[in-house]
Amino acid sequence: MASLQTEVDSEALESAFWKARSASVEKLARIAILSSITVNVVASMGNFNTALLPEQLSNLQQAVAILMWAVLIYASAFVRPRLRLQLNPDLIVLVAFYTLAVVSVSWSSLNAAAFMKSAAMAMTTFGAFCLITRIDIDEIVGATVLGLFISVAASAFFAIAVPDIGIDHTWMHEGQWQGVYESKQTLGFVGAYLMFFSCYRKMTGQGWISFLVVFLLASTCVLASESRGAGAVALAACALLLTSMWSVRCMRIYAVLPVVMCMMAALLILYFYVTGYDAIRIGDASIDFTERTFIWQYAISHLDNAPLLGFGINGFWTIPSVYDYFEQNHGWVLDNYHSGYIAILLETGFLGYALFAASVFLFSNKILHLISTQSIDRSHCALIIGFVVLSFQSNFTETMFLRSTMFTSVLLLAFFFATCRPVPQTGF
Repeated sequence: MASLQTEVDSEALESAFWKARSASVEKLARIAILSSITVNVVASMGNFNTALLPEQLSNLQQAVAILMWAVLIYASAFVRPRLRLQLNPDLIVLVAFYTLAVVSVSWSSLNAAAFMKSAAMAMTTFGAFCLITRIDIDEIVGATVLGLFISVAASAFFAIAVPDIGIDHTWMHEGQWQGVYESKQTLGFVGAYLMFFSCYRKMTGQGWISFLVVFLLASTCVLASESRGAGAVALAACALLLTSMWSVRCMRIYAVLPVVMCMMAALLILYFYVTGYDAIRIGDASIDFTERTFIWQYAISHLDNAPLLGFGINGFWTIPSVYDYFEQNHGWVLDNYHSGYIAILLETGFLGYALFAASVFLFSNKILHLISTQSIDRSHCALIIGFVVLSFQSNFTETMFLRSTMFTSVLLLAFFFATCRPVPQTGF
């Protein structure tokens, strides 16, 4: 009997040891994931100034970002799932859209950059799934805020202490802050995202001193970069976040905004396609959003060449005749649509835009269902809606959809995944 008792005690000790070891491994894996998020944010939010990172090493940032996603995916194997997704239409359509974007490389210009972007997007799509199912949303926000704060603080330092790097001295943007980035727009949007996330953290319990330090630094960079659009969008998103926490009715209204913006973008695209104008004309006034509409109209004018499936990922501006013709007519050219909606249409065609619009509709419908059944934490729901609205607003004038490594673009996908959870059949 004593021998049997000793054997049972030994097995219990061994079981406790392996449980403790498993918990220790999981804790280390979680630390690795959160650390990778912070490094990823610093590396992926925009191209660094060439004075800090020479142009010949410009791919280093993307390489670091991909490495961090590899670390996150590997570490997630040692972390127990916190959220399980359900194979419903919202998840199916979302995955179908990103699958189409990834495989569209097969009908693109087939250059090395396109294949690398396709592979990166496949990896980060899976990474978004691993991220949202293993780590709590509040922890994700904390690690993201740290990365954004490092970038913004470094930008403020260079703007003040090393103005030759931190301040834009070109004739168009003389005196505007660009910080560690090569453009002032990047600093503006990084600051805008930090303003939004810092508001969320304050509303979920962060102290006033920490909030004011982070928010004031972020808003200073937004103002000094003179990114008025980014600042306005950030303030609107913060107001949306605040009112969502106050009123469920407001939250329900805001949940429909992504669908509205998707429809507005479609109407804007239709306007340029039908009229052929290179600006929005209202009476005698002509609005070109600092010549962004020139790019929009030019890209849309080529839609008939690949209407159903588009030009494929990274497959439009890499066509020499397309690139050169725009440069000859305008004296400048950017490898950028300056509109995420147009990027989706041109690279994945009508089929891709239809899948994208369907996923947005299903997202809004699911959010409304989650609210009615109280199947999601209220603060998390407000955060997801606010971030999606912020991203969709930004994509009217900047290309952030279908960015393969930019962390906030992948985080948008992760938040879409977060809503693809099972929902009880009845409310409380």
